[in-house]
Amino acid sequence: MRSALARVLPYVVVGALAAWLFHEATQIDFHRRAGTLGPDVWPKLILGAMLAVCVYEVARLAVSPRYRGGAAGVLQEMVEQGEAAHGELAEPPAPRSPLLLLGGIGLTVLYVWALQHLGFVLATAPYLVAFIALGGYRRWAVNVAVSAAGTLAMMFFFMKVVYISLPLGREPFAQVMIGLMQAMGIR
Repeated sequence: MRSALARVLPYVVVGALAAWLFHEATQIDFHRRAGTLGPDVWPKLILGAMLAVCVYEVARLAVSPRYRGGAAGVLQEMVEQGEAAHGELAEPPAPRSPLLLLGGIGLTVLYVWALQHLGFVLATAPYLVAFIALGGYRRWAVNVAVSAAGTLAMMFFFMKVVYISLPLGREPFAQVMIGLMQAMGIR
């Protein structure tokens, strides 16, 4: 009984906090403009999703108390089943590398600096290419395509859907962002 309560309690606490914050988000006072989302939409959407997950997990744990729970439990069970079926792991895990960690930190620091000078697109696409390559992926055409598509998708989502302005960069680099914004219909 005590272990079941220990598994459910975090979801109850987080769910209660999400419900309270959702209520607070309904109290946000702002001037509504037709055809635009208000500043209350995204907090309420995220808090509603968090509350739904908490209610689902509490119900799932109540129905199946012996289940380990959570994504970690599912993944752990899959690994254990695979090991049982095949004996050992097919491939040993890659060794950890402090140099890769420092490289990732260095790339991220450089990205933050470049973001203000080059703008979002011209800083993010090369950052993604370099970060993916640092991780060991060597199919360059795929790397560049995914980085470019991901950068444009993030730009569209942040600027057109969520209404977050992204750094344009300094001239002449700002013209690239402005041109892409016009091509995507972002004002």
